[in-house]
Amino acid sequence: MNKKPSYYLIGICGIGMSSLAQLIRSSGYSVRGSDLNPDEEVLAILKSKGIEVYKGHEASRLREKDQVVYSTAVINNPEYKQAEKMNLPLIHRTKALNEFLKTTNVISVTGTHGKTTTTYLLGEVLKNTGFDIGMLLGGISQDEKNNFIESKYRYVVELDESDGSFIDFDSDIKIVTSIDSDHLEFYQEDVSVLKKEFSNFLKKSGLNLISYDDDLLRKTAKESGCDYISFGLHKDAVFRGSIIEVGVDGTSLKVFKNDVFVTDVKIPLIGYKTAVNSLAVFALADLLNINLLKVADSFRNLKGVKRRYEVKFSSSGICIIEDYAHHPREIKEVIATIKDYLNPKRLIVVFQPHRYSRTKYLWDEFRECFKNADLLFLTDIYPAFEEEISGISSHALASEISGVRTVYVSVNGIREGILNEVTGDDIILILGAGDVNKISQLLIEDLSNV
Repeated sequence: MNKKPSYYLIGICGIGMSSLAQLIRSSGYSVRGSDLNPDEEVLAILKSKGIEVYKGHEASRLREKDQVVYSTAVINNPEYKQAEKMNLPLIHRTKALNEFLKTTNVISVTGTHGKTTTTYLLGEVLKNTGFDIGMLLGGISQDEKNNFIESKYRYVVELDESDGSFIDFDSDIKIVTSIDSDHLEFYQEDVSVLKKEFSNFLKKSGLNLISYDDDLLRKTAKESGCDYISFGLHKDAVFRGSIIEVGVDGTSLKVFKNDVFVTDVKIPLIGYKTAVNSLAVFALADLLNINLLKVADSFRNLKGVKRRYEVKFSSSGICIIEDYAHHPREIKEVIATIKDYLNPKRLIVVFQPHRYSRTKYLWDEFRECFKNADLLFLTDIYPAFEEEISGISSHALASEISGVRTVYVSVNGIREGILNEVTGDDIILILGAGDVNKISQLLIEDLSNV
């Protein structure tokens, strides 16, 4: 009789859970799971790996030998409650990740902003040098058409700080990209509590690499008393970059170590923060004794991550770009980057706020972060798993946003609003971490027929 456990993942098509599902499957276990609204692309990836996915949550699916893996977002559902009734092992996603990576060398990447792109750059560039490295990514790599690369020896792993579970993860090398006011509903509505958790993370065992371009992270690292290696455009960074040129085809940089010139590198992806985080690759490669000239060459053919400055459509002078930015600091950065790198005649932004709590805590920042845009369509808040908060709505926020003409529209009204406004040489920038990206394909169909 086969006593080997099977694994059942609640919310299996979530970007973090789907990479974990593939990791468990690659270890030889049977994996199944459910999702309320399975993403079609992720669903296809999982099915190609022999992982069964059910739509919706039903208690009757659980079996006696199941180990049930969950994330903080999905505790209140019938499958979780049924697992409790059946006395099945309930394992948080971070604990499961730790367990399945315990025999490998682990490089973790976390931070309020930039962790997905940084994880992607580390995984893809080092892989391109011939280095054996796997990857668990919080987005879909356009190079792999997946968020997972298998390895027997070493993984670079994206860690989510939103529920504090990152502090329980064990790493050989820790890379931190930023600290900012976010997920404050978990951190007692106090950024100092979030800062303290990052300080505790840096103090855990393992080598630290930190971005010196992030003021709060730099201060936190210094105050923690821990050792670290710094990277960034900051003048005091150990691995320092100097931008030579930016444009539609990416960023050219000079790379220095301790102010000694190392190499030139061309990053074929737009974004100032992408350039900053590319320097983490050089810092890590140096630690791993990988030839840095070979590293520079391995950036050459990168395709990027879906929903990170992703060009979805370009025709007749009109361009549609999608980005996952949902925090005011990220939004401000993406808008500035599009303006500087692509120089549009007009930038039309579509934004779907993500979660009522984030909109509430960062209300004043949201009022100010769209100033560089020419026109903003603001649509309804994507709640994720949250309940509505009285007085917090996109309609109310739209009336307070300054420095840009702002129009509140329902999700169903975005297409009509865009089509009535768009002209040649406009860039349409679709922002948000919810489901606003579904609008892109509809707009592409519309514009293709114009």
